[in-house]
Amino acid sequence: MIKTFSQAVKFLERYIPTPEKKHPGELGLRRMEYLMNLLGNPQLKYPTIHVGGTSGKGSTATIIASILATKYKVGLHTSPHLVKITERIKIFGQDDPGSFLREFDPGSDISEDEFIGLVNYIKPFVDKVEKSNLGLPSYFEIVTAMAFLYFYQQKVDIAVIEVGMGGRFDATNVIRPEVAVLTNVGLDHTEILGDTIEKIAEDKAGIIKPGILVVSGVKQTSVIQIIREKCKEESAKLSLLIPSPSGSARQFLHHPRSPSATSEVFPWLAFSYRIKQIDSNGSVFDYKGIKSLKNLKLKLLGEHQVENAALAIRAVELLSSRPSEARGGISRKCELKQVERFFTAFRMTASDIRRGLNSAYIPGRLEIIGRNPLVILDGAHNPDKVKALADSVKKIFPKKRITTIIAIKNDKDAKEMLTQLLEVSYKVIFTKFELTADIGIITSYDPNKLLGIGRTIAKDKSMSVTADAKKAVDQAIKSAKSSDLILVTGSLYLVGEIKKNFKFQNPNFK
Repeated sequence: MIKTFSQAVKFLERYIPTPEKKHPGELGLRRMEYLMNLLGNPQLKYPTIHVGGTSGKGSTATIIASILATKYKVGLHTSPHLVKITERIKIFGQDDPGSFLREFDPGSDISEDEFIGLVNYIKPFVDKVEKSNLGLPSYFEIVTAMAFLYFYQQKVDIAVIEVGMGGRFDATNVIRPEVAVLTNVGLDHTEILGDTIEKIAEDKAGIIKPGILVVSGVKQTSVIQIIREKCKEESAKLSLLIPSPSGSARQFLHHPRSPSATSEVFPWLAFSYRIKQIDSNGSVFDYKGIKSLKNLKLKLLGEHQVENAALAIRAVELLSSRPSEARGGISRKCELKQVERFFTAFRMTASDIRRGLNSAYIPGRLEIIGRNPLVILDGAHNPDKVKALADSVKKIFPKKRITTIIAIKNDKDAKEMLTQLLEVSYKVIFTKFELTADIGIITSYDPNKLLGIGRTIAKDKSMSVTADAKKAVDQAIKSAKSSDLILVTGSLYLVGEIKKNFKFQNPNFK
């Protein structure tokens, strides 16, 4: 019997896969399906929204949960965590769903006692999987199963589930969602998902299930075609974001591949947004989809967060307006015995959307943790995320002198990331991290190697190395002017290490 939280964490760490088994592919999904069958498939007993993509999926999932929590009890499963594993399993709206008095709901992490209870409950089932011919389940598979079970125990009205990696063989892909969201597709995890945008898109499109509703922010023509074809194959209904902020939504028609499946012509609706104001307090934007919403306010910083918010609004709109035959992700291609029908009428008003956007809070994403000097944490960890960060910093803080503290996980495209970051930085401090995560020991580039790469990009830039990340931040704060900006970025693991060592009061929410 596991009695303490530290014992629960150590139990899970036994299931961190060895390097050659980090990404088991189809075997991992079969193993996850077996584990969920042993648990009674709790993930099929409440409605879900599945959110995947290369960048922004965690933010989009959190914004969706924040909006839905204005009326409903919502589960949210994301990864990785920044400081504590309990961050991965949250409940939103539990204290008083629908209360107009609640202005800010960051969600409540599962408690340590509840976490211990889940580990003890799931342990015998994990043992049974381990003894099967499928082998050891992974840390991520076990925690994901715990999240599904917890949401069922908590009687959530709906759960929002972020994909871990890829889509097709991800452990989260045992759900049958009402809506699937694909934020975008870029080159990341190429050693696992493929070395082209198209191969990665095909893997990520694996979360599209028969007959469901699909929202996507993908922009590349080849990727759009892949998503369209997958939706045709599954008789799913696609909504696509128009990339131009000044665009207006247009209606298209999308015929299912098999006319015999239904005589209905499915609407393929585009949607769009237009930013009206963006500064250090957030953004004001208009949204055009099923509804036209003017002057929406978002406290999250950056244009990319407005795009994530537009995807979230669209997912909520579709959930609110979905036809009864789409509920529960059921079509003629699904076996009815495997999926429960859900007839909950999710009806979200414009007021609900406004309140949910205003409440959304995402740690580690352009998170302001100090004001004098300005200190910002952002876990941008691939070229697309770093570009979004650099663009946001240039627009929001055009006159700030920026000291950037950088550490990058050693399998990332460091040169491309540094090219973007050096452009906006006055001074750079390279640092490092090493920690144990759910996929094993995570290490960053040697900061001296990053310094060497940096010199090839901008040899005249002020650059230095401070291997201890906490000391790097301390030094930057002590040497900064009150008008300066200190940016900590390059990895969510770095951001998590800084948050562990600094007790900041988030100045956005007092």
